[in-house]
Amino acid sequence: MSLNKTYKLWKSIIKMAKINFIGIGVQKAGTSWLAKCLNEHPDIYIHPEKEAHFFNKGKFYLNNYHYESSFNHDNQKIIGEITPSYISNPKVAKKIFQYNPKVKMIIILRDPTERCISQYKMEMSRGTIESNNGLWDAFIRDLPKYGPMKQRGLYKEQIERYYKYFPVKQMLILDYNEIGNNPQLFIKKSFDFLEVENTFIPKCLKRNIKHKKDIRKKITILEEDIEKVKTYYRNYDSLLTTES
Repeated sequence: MSLNKTYKLWKSIIKMAKINFIGIGVQKAGTSWLAKCLNEHPDIYIHPEKEAHFFNKGKFYLNNYHYESSFNHDNQKIIGEITPSYISNPKVAKKIFQYNPKVKMIIILRDPTERCISQYKMEMSRGTIESNNGLWDAFIRDLPKYGPMKQRGLYKEQIERYYKYFPVKQMLILDYNEIGNNPQLFIKKSFDFLEVENTFIPKCLKRNIKHKKDIRKKITILEEDIEKVKTYYRNYDSLLTTES
């Protein structure tokens, strides 16, 4: 084998490193912004598509090696992806554990009603939700079918699925509001968790980063629908408090 071929083979093997970081959620909670900020750090590489969907849409990949080879990294300390729908899929936690039980994960939580409203506006703008008569109608009918708004806001049961497989120290839970109130502290917490230089300040720190598929359209939502969603999540939280 020639020296050039040997080098190429060695380089491809290096790039098959295990993915050691995954952002698992939640949708509409600043994950696109987080991906941009993390990717600017010299010791972090985030998947070029941000959302790899390996653990919930395996049909995109032949196997683990195919998944790993889609990360065109330079052997950075942290190699990862952020797919917000991982947290709401009941099968993903086990799959991630089987792939890498030592992986680190970040979750950003947002007020579930605000998150729901944001998703509804997104789905309506993109045309990715079934026909409905407003926010509450879509909410109680578990729309959109590919990822119901209601289910995506049930954080406690989603997080508990991960705690069945991973210790608390491997999961960092952050508050979406802190992105607006103190983005530098937010990103410092992320860097500390990933054990990389925490004084690095991303250029996009104070920018409003949107998903590349986002389309801006004016979507009208009735206040009474918003109140119904708030009441649903308030009752859900009360039930959890009673049961615990």
